[in-house]
Amino acid sequence: MTELTKHLSTIRRPGLLVRAATMACDTGDAHRRAKRRPVTKLLAEEEMLNAARMGGGMGYSPTRHVQVMSALLAAARAVN
Repeated sequence: MTELTKHLSTIRRPGLLVRAATMACDTGDAHRRAKRRPVTKLLAEEEMLNAARMGGGMGYSPTRHVQVMSALLAAARAVN
């Protein structure tokens, strides 16, 4: 198990978000996003998005959260 997969297995997110990200991961867009951005930046952005989601901030974008999560899942699949 890689560090990325360990990290992804420990975070807790709503089921709907995870299911949407898993379905989006099967598209080529997720794989392109995973290749374009370093995993560390994706992880940092996901943390920011989750904080905005938890805080009910106006800047939260569920669409962007699914995109980032799907890119992280695609990166984890590529490593394994």
